Amino acid sequence: MSRLVRLILILLLLISVPGMAYVWLMPVEYFQTWMIERANPDQYSQFAAHEQGQAMTVLLRILFPLLVILTTAGFIFYHRVVALADHSWQTLKQLTSLQQPGRTYLFRVLLISWFILGLVHFAGGVSQRIEDWPWYHFRPGSDMMANISDSNRDVIRFAKQATEEDARILVLSDQKLFFLSYYLLPRKLFHPLHPESEFVIPKEFQQRQLKAYRLSELDTDYLNKIAPDYILEYYEGGDYLEKERLMEDPHWLAFMQSQYGPDYEPSFNVRLRKFQKPEPQFNAAPQKQEATP
Repeated sequence: MSRLVRLILILLLLISVPGMAYVWLMPVEYFQTWMIERANPDQYSQFAAHEQGQAMTVLLRILFPLLVILTTAGFIFYHRVVALADHSWQTLKQLTSLQQPGRTYLFRVLLISWFILGLVHFAGGVSQRIEDWPWYHFRPGSDMMANISDSNRDVIRFAKQATEEDARILVLSDQKLFFLSYYLLPRKLFHPLHPESEFVIPKEFQQRQLKAYRLSELDTDYLNKIAPDYILEYYEGGDYLEKERLMEDPHWLAFMQSQYGPDYEPSFNVRLRKFQKPEPQFNAAPQKQEATP
């Protein structure tokens, strides 16, 4: 065991020290250029390679010094490391020993396979994290909102900013917005789906227009039943787009201009307003009329 520990420490030393010197002496641009030269020539791939090169450099600049510290500590406390490794090995052999040699061998093979599988999954997770780094960085998925359109992201961020967390929102749209309820949690959303669109699969860029409800088509009893705090109207398709109402909601317009600049002009309808509950009307009691002489 002593020779094995010494061999492992020497290998770690030969890898970590030159590796640390290399990644710290070479500039970040060197690794970014190396990644860009091996990426596809399109702008999307070039951007991804540039950011991934930076992520890999930072990761290696953290990993190699840690290996150097661990290796140095291993040499300093060499006898303790050997004793710990020997004790751990004997304990592991004892714990994995079964009554029959065949079962013992099978159990140890399965245990080693499980450990290797864990390392493979860990390496795959790190690789995926580096691959997603250009877009996510340290931002969570709830902020990035992957796999949805830019307009959907804008509507979600606007509604999240403009409404309270416990709000009840009635959504009228010509899109299937199942993801809206997730990203706007803990708000409660109501999205009446038109019967003709219930089993229709939408296509990107409104290539397949879905039937939708307009606010005027909903009766008062339905609105009073769900009692929403807000009504959100969101239409993109040509059958429901009202160009004369693109700038009707000043809050939506101000939000989009804060995101894309003061020259931004909306290309789809978004209107968010508070729901005004009708005041109950009570019939006045008939007044007693005096008898006329």
